[in-house]
Amino acid sequence: MANPADIQHLIGDLAREGVVVSVDPAAGTARVRFNDDLTTGDIPWLASRAGKTRTWSPPSVGEQVAVLAPKADTARGIIIGSLSSDAYPHPANDASTLIEYEDGARIGYDPVAHALTAILPGGATVRIDADGGLSLKGDVTVDGDIRSTGTITADTDVIGAGKSLKDHVHLGVQPGGAVSGKPQ
Repeated sequence: MANPADIQHLIGDLAREGVVVSVDPAAGTARVRFNDDLTTGDIPWLASRAGKTRTWSPPSVGEQVAVLAPKADTARGIIIGSLSSDAYPHPANDASTLIEYEDGARIGYDPVAHALTAILPGGATVRIDADGGLSLKGDVTVDGDIRSTGTITADTDVIGAGKSLKDHVHLGVQPGGAVSGKPQ
């Protein structure tokens, strides 16, 4: 029968904490250094989905991770998840779900406030391709210019600088071919 201390050591070597020291995105692998200075070879990281629906989120150098090593063989290891650390603390401390990117972009949902947010750093862009159309329900506020390469259609009215497009009047109009002045 095996020594209980040996069994505890083997169990402890099955799952270990370490820090990512290199990432090879093309191969989908990373190297992890453990506290005892042992560094794995190139091992894969676990994806949340890898079938018809796929996700891609490589670990970062310096990220603390958990490694599962079958039979304590780090050559067969798999990075099974990440752990918050002093270098990379939790991005939130409430009931929200949040993704924070290296450049400061944040996409999240706060179920308490019922608020979906996408906050991007300066110079960032958003692109939505939807050949079937894009539908928004609710009031929309735009802090900036709007440009359209197509027709803009309003079912009720368009108001610019307080002037109604359908209900404004032109004063001082003379019958005939004269051009009216600005709307009043």
